[in-house]
This record gives sequence, C-alpha cells and structure tokens, in this order.
Amino acid sequence: MKMNPSMSLLTVYVLILQLFIVDSLQQARKKDIVFLIDGSSGMGRSFLQVRSFLNKVIQELDIGPDKDQVAVVQYSSVSRLEFGLNSHSTKNEVLNALRKLRLKTGRPLNTGAALDFVTRNVFTPSAGSRSESGVLQILVLITAGKSRDDVGRAADAVKQAGIVLFAIGAKSADTSELRQIVLNPDSVLKLGDFQKLQTIQQELLSKVRAVSVIEEPIPPTEVTSDAMDKRDIVFLIDESDYVGSSNLPLVRDFITRIIENLDIGSDRVRVGLVLYSNIAETEFYLNTYSRMDDLLSLLRSLRFKGGTTLNTGKALDFVLRYHFTRAAGSRGEEGVPQLLMLITGGRSGDDIRASADALKRAAVITFTVGVSNADPAQLKEMAFEPRLAFNVRDFYSLSNLQEQVMTSLQRLHVQSVPFEDATIPIEEPLVTNIKDSASRKRDIVFLIDGSPGMGRSFLQVREFLNTIIQELDIGPDKDQVAVVQYSSDSTLEFGLNTYSAKVEVLKALRKLRLKTGRPLNTGAALDFVTRNVFTPSAGSRSDAGASQILVLITAGKSRDDVGRAADAVKQAGIVPIAIGAKSADTSELRQIVLNPDSVLTLEDFQELQTIHRELLSKVRAVSLIEEPIPPIEGKDV
Repeated sequence: MKMNPSMSLLTVYVLILQLFIVDSLQQARKKDIVFLIDGSSGMGRSFLQVRSFLNKVIQELDIGPDKDQVAVVQYSSVSRLEFGLNSHSTKNEVLNALRKLRLKTGRPLNTGAALDFVTRNVFTPSAGSRSESGVLQILVLITAGKSRDDVGRAADAVKQAGIVLFAIGAKSADTSELRQIVLNPDSVLKLGDFQKLQTIQQELLSKVRAVSVIEEPIPPTEVTSDAMDKRDIVFLIDESDYVGSSNLPLVRDFITRIIENLDIGSDRVRVGLVLYSNIAETEFYLNTYSRMDDLLSLLRSLRFKGGTTLNTGKALDFVLRYHFTRAAGSRGEEGVPQLLMLITGGRSGDDIRASADALKRAAVITFTVGVSNADPAQLKEMAFEPRLAFNVRDFYSLSNLQEQVMTSLQRLHVQSVPFEDATIPIEEPLVTNIKDSASRKRDIVFLIDGSPGMGRSFLQVREFLNTIIQELDIGPDKDQVAVVQYSSDSTLEFGLNTYSAKVEVLKALRKLRLKTGRPLNTGAALDFVTRNVFTPSAGSRSDAGASQILVLITAGKSRDDVGRAADAVKQAGIVPIAIGAKSADTSELRQIVLNPDSVLTLEDFQELQTIHRELLSKVRAVSLIEEPIPPIEGKDV
C-alpha cells in the first residue's frame, strides 16, 4: 500500500512523535524506588561506599512529589525503614537523610524476610506508593552475603506485586540466590568488592530508566485465557546452520508450547512466523491462520533450509516492513500490543542497531532468546529493553525459559500513543491465505542494461535470470515473465503473455544477445515498460490483482533523467527492485525504487549468484496489492 506525499510526512511526524514520547517515558516517567540495603555485620566498612554510591545515584534522579520518590530500608536479621517514599519531597531532603545513615549491624542476614517487609510495608499506598496510579515500582537490593532464610516465596510475592527487582551483590553474596530473586539474570550486577560500585553507577541508572515496559501483577495461580488481552505475536526464527536441523525439534517444541498456552483467534491472539538466515522468508502472517489446530499443524511440518550467513538486522527490518502492518494482520493501530519473539543460535553478520531502533520506535516489544553462539550484547541491543533478552547454553535448555517467556508475553505491554490513521483505508486484508507467498500471481518484467558498458557481463546476467526463473511458478494463471533490453532505446525481447510454460521462457532466454548502443537512457526505458509492457494488451493482469514487479539490472549511470519516469512506475502500482554493478549509481537506483532496501549493489556481476536467494525473497515478499499513488499536485507525470 502506497502513501501520497502528505501522508508520508504525517507518518514521519508520527514516528518522530513516538520516538520522542518513548524516550520521554524512559527518561522522565514517575518511579517509586526503594533501596534495600544489607546492614549486617558482613557489610562492615563497605557501608560507607554503599552510602556514597546511593548519593551519586540519587543525585541523577528527578526527585519530587509528582516525579521520582525514594525510600531506603536497612536489614540484617530484621528490617528497618530509614525513610519512606513520601517522607521527603525534595532531593536535598533525601540526600540529608542519606548522610545520617549508620550501619544497622546484626546477624543473621535474612534477605527473604526483608523482601517480605518492603512488599508489605513500603510498597503500599499508605507508605507513599503510587502503584495504583500506574507509577513504576522498583526495588534495588544491595547485599554482601548469602541469606540465612529462604528467599524464593518472598521474591515471588515481590514479582506478583508488579515490583521490578534489581540486585547488586559483592563480597559473599550468592549469585544464584540473586538470580532467584530477580525476574531476569540481566538484572543482577555482581562485583568482587563494593569499592567497584562506582563502575556500575551508569549501568544501574540505565536499567532503572529503561523500565518503560509495565508489568502487571502476576497472579500466584495459573494464568487462564480470561486474564489475557489481545496480542499480535510474530516469531522470528533463525534457520541457519547455527541452529541446524538437529535442533529443529527442540525449537519447534518451544514455540509449540508457547502457542498452546495462547488464546488463539482472529479477535484474540494472532501469530505470525518468519524463518531467516541470510534472507528472511514468511511462513505465515498474523492474519493467515485464526485456529490453533491450523497453527500447530503447520509447525509440525516446519523444516529448516540452513545457511552459513546470519543477517538478523535484515530479518528485523523484514518483519517490521512486511508483518507489523495492517495489511498483514497487525492491529497495532487499534492499540493491540505488538510483540516480536526472536530465537537465534548465532551472532548476526550485519548491522542490527538501525532495525532494532526502528522496532522500538514502532512500539514493537522485542524479546530475544539466544542459544549457543548467540552474542549476549546483540541480544540486549535488539530486545525492547535488556531484561527481555534471554540466553541459554544449549537448545535443550529452552524449556527452562518456558514459564518466564509465557508470563512476559501474556502480561507485558507498552505505553502507546494513539494517532489518526495515516494510510489509505483498506476494506479487506490484502495478504492472501498462504504458506509461501510464491504461490501468488505475479507479472515480473526484467529490464536489462544492453549497452556496451555491460559487455561480457551480459552472459552472467543471462545465467542469473535463468537461475531466478527456474524457481518461479510460470503459467497463465501463475507467474508471468517478460524481458526488455535497453541502451539508448528499448527492445521488448518477449512479453508477459508471449510464453505460458517455463521451458518456453528458458528457451527464449538462451537466445538473448547483447543489444549494444549508447548512451544509457534508463529513464526512457522505465517509461517504455510502463507504457508498453505493464499493460493489459501486453499481458499485464494488474486489473485482476496480480502483483506488478519490475527488476532493473544495470551496469551504469543513466544519461537521461530517471526521476519522472520512476514516479510514473510507482504511480502505476509497479514495485521496482534495482540491481546495480560496475558503474551503476547507487543514489540513482535509490531514486528509482520505493525503498532503499530494494536496491542490491555489487562490485561486479560475477557476484550475482550470491544475491539470487535475496532477490527471490524480495519478489515473493511483494504480497500486498499496491494502489496507484496519485500524482503530486502541480507536478507533471
């Protein structure tokens, strides 16, 4: 679906607004923060370092009755409230009270009892908690030893109350115990000694500020479908050799168990699935299946293709562009939470930051599950926030994450900004009910540079086309293919309705010879295919809803202007994809296509075979029927 220029500006505005608000929520959202400090004899002189650390952390908070509130509790065998959330209303008052703190002392260290104390006596409305007003509830535990009492049940109660836990341990603190206390292992900061506290100051502040995902209280009983809201969940699964077919059953079982616990339905929870390695390919969209049985049947037949290259950044971009859209079944514009579950076994070979940031700006909550060779730093960067990044040693350990992931998928939501629809209304879903979008009718025109600049590379291009067409489903009611060569002028080699069988197309392809001629007029060639090839009389089935796709392959920069002709291509509802090598101008190719991601640039045409899967993926991804873009007012077309 295309948007006219005014709509595009509105969309940009909305994205900027979303980015601003998400950032504002993360940096300036009200928080109730309780520091629970080990005051036992095991802390000793380190207490002074802890007090100095708290001073520096609080200096950077925005303290006030309608802003952040802070409380401090010391504990050993019993707990003592030093000051409550509503005791002090200014930063100076808090810092003055902090300077007066003295070590409580006492043995043994009962961390479980202390957790119970803060849940029952500090995180309450009477003690200043604003949880009922939606204010984030955060507990920072700082301890020097292992608890003498049990921490499990008290920690569960903290989480059930919707309190977000962070734990800092040093000296004799037990890391496994701290991990039991928090919701996610990433929320544990372990030091050798409290002298190193200053090295984690910014990290702690970052974690506190990143609590922009609101977690509803987790009921102590089993979650039922009645407790769940609508959700749009896309699973993005690494099918590369990092995972391998041997681990497919474990991954499949993990996904299956999650889906079995979801309330699947067109008006409840929708699920989509994408597999990727060097390229991403759709298995099904959010609106493809609405019945649990259909989803589970598809999962049982799931197969991995493998691949040695892992481009997670491109895969993230793919799901944002082609799955979190209204046409693909997304209900984000209706306020339905948008969730992405990434499962990967390796480190991404491409850049992930831009795509991960784009998902966050679009209010898509990304969970990352890394196994084996996955990079923990990348997982945290891709996740909506670090605590939604999970990492396990091997695929057999995936089952250990089941309950935690299920709880998060069912309970987490992100504050969203309602805004008016910026796209052309769609009366019906534009995505066909498909297992593989390759089954959709397409009219594909290959526009080939036939100038002397192409030279002997023409043979490589011809072989490349042969490889691509071999994988298309050619037929009168399936895919149709045409080839045009151009230089100073254009020549139709064969049209969309010239051949009805794949063998005929391939035979015609083998007879192609370089056209030659100068100069290279790509603008005129684009105009030629729009006026003479993508027409009903020449075999185009655009009126019947067949996707119209143009693949340009060029070796040089155009001598004529491409702008107006490229606009006419897009206005006709044709999706252009451009491949350039040798002297091709990348900026010119980007001007021709609708999206920079539709440009594939190579050093030389010898590299064509390295992108053949990527091109096929892009062609198959054109599963949306695109309406013509109305001409811009005052501009000739």
